[in-house]
Amino acid sequence: MNVQRDLSGAAPLVTDYFAAPTDAVAATVVHQEAGPSVLARGSGRPLFDTVRLPAVEPFVMLGRVAEALCGRPYAEVTAHPRHGTLVDGADEGPWVVTVSDELAEALAAAAPDRLVAVARTWAAASGAALPAADRLAAALVALGGLADRAQQVRHGLYCWARLAPLGPAVPGSPAGGRVRTSRPA
Repeated sequence: MNVQRDLSGAAPLVTDYFAAPTDAVAATVVHQEAGPSVLARGSGRPLFDTVRLPAVEPFVMLGRVAEALCGRPYAEVTAHPRHGTLVDGADEGPWVVTVSDELAEALAAAAPDRLVAVARTWAAASGAALPAADRLAAALVALGGLADRAQQVRHGLYCWARLAPLGPAVPGSPAGGRVRTSRPA
């Protein structure tokens, strides 16, 4: 089991962002132990184009990213009807939630250097250290790539999230800021 640490060192949430054609298809991964990285029978390849981001949660953190990237107030971007809207999941998780179309389009259109600048600005405003800004930058560049690939095939972006067990990071896990991607064949 992977344990992710957020930028402050806590380990509350595992988050995988993925592309899917509809809410109904996205919901099919809610109870998969591997989330959207679940492997297809026969091919051994992931069913969904997925990026595991180290604790980049889809509500407040992505709201702050949307604020910086879209140049609109936080209250406005988080009021978008698809910002963090529950697609499926139980009270205790896991959950599948939406990423707003506006943010997905902005991520897809942004050049990697723009995403790095947004990450550094956001981290500086929140008082995070430079290593946290670098981890966030790598995460946003990976998320931007996923958004671009999703846009090319007219898919939406989603986040599969579950609570992570507390305790030390598992060796080889994405804790510490490593971003993992998996793509279908």
